[in-house]
Amino acid sequence: MSHVGYDAYRHDDGSPFFHPDEFDITLVARPRDIAQLTPGQVSRCIPVDIHPTGELPVSLPALVGDFEFDWVVATQERLLLPAARLREAIGVGGMGTEHTLLLRDKVAMKRHFSAHGIRVPEFMEISEPVQATELLDKFGHIVIKPVLGSSSMNVHIVRGQNELMSLQRQGFASTDRYEAEEFIAGRQFHIDSVVNNGVPVAVSVSKYLDSHETFPLNGQIRSHTLDDGPDLEVLLEFNRAVLGCISWFSGAAHLEAFLDDRGRPVFCELGGRPGGAGIEAAFRYRHGVSLLFASILPQVGRDVPVSSNQARMDQPATGWSMIYPPTLGRFRGFDALPQADWLLQLTTPYRPGDPIRKPRQAKDAVAVAAVCGRDSREVVDRLAEVKSEIIVSITPE
Repeated sequence: MSHVGYDAYRHDDGSPFFHPDEFDITLVARPRDIAQLTPGQVSRCIPVDIHPTGELPVSLPALVGDFEFDWVVATQERLLLPAARLREAIGVGGMGTEHTLLLRDKVAMKRHFSAHGIRVPEFMEISEPVQATELLDKFGHIVIKPVLGSSSMNVHIVRGQNELMSLQRQGFASTDRYEAEEFIAGRQFHIDSVVNNGVPVAVSVSKYLDSHETFPLNGQIRSHTLDDGPDLEVLLEFNRAVLGCISWFSGAAHLEAFLDDRGRPVFCELGGRPGGAGIEAAFRYRHGVSLLFASILPQVGRDVPVSSNQARMDQPATGWSMIYPPTLGRFRGFDALPQADWLLQLTTPYRPGDPIRKPRQAKDAVAVAAVCGRDSREVVDRLAEVKSEIIVSITPE
């Protein structure tokens, strides 16, 4: 089950994750992704409207009909629960709903990890903003977000009663369940791991440089791996402690965490899937392992891959940036794009004629870049160079 093009499921040498001589693949995907398949890539296709901002809105058991399957595979966040429900409905192995909720439902996961001694923000589930009044009075600064949200969509940072009442009048943007939680003052990080039965076997720890709750025109969201030091050691240990609370899990994990203003780690959320943006390209460079492939293998009853530590010794640091369009209008093309041997990835999702609207979620970027460098300082400089060299042609409307 996928809402990205099937060509994403390939090794660096171009060979497919699922070789047709070994796997009989039924692809559940959007019609536009199915249309891009080449003959022989999969055995059969089931077209479905996989909306990028909502759970799969169909009954999958009815959709797959009488087809028989050995495994159900999904690697994108919003497909994890539908995949778990399908496994249970058709009686195949793999992670079920109970465990998947702990890696998807922000309320269920915080309850689970808190019960196992992990520090989490104080939180509560709410059905309307005003129900968070007591929490706001206690902390003066809270975050409100969908329980099953992703891509930083519909996240609200509330700094006082006036903002809370404004959100109350405005109402929530969707019918999703919502939660409110204590705002953690400090720095935010993401920790990406290949995990074997709750033990991280390859890890990258990265620091966010920008807020990823807003997506301003001509802005960006950046991250870089941490250099050696106390912060790295604290977060590696915290990652081990968090993953140790899900000893049944193998695959790829994306942990978001804070170091508060006293340098203490605090849980934010945990995804049982590869991180987005440039994380996959950067992780492959550093560890010689695809997080996407690591996510898939346990879902077909196999062990996670072993890291081969491929990063160049003189450029071990990595970073990525999601770069937002400079203006609104209609995309015409790029007048200039950067080229460098340290540029690990440059993805440009827009096509000529596409409308450019105000970004509403993290992935609404005009370009995604991943780079390597000697250390975090050089990585940040190279990300700035990449942004400065991207020249976008947009026709106003």
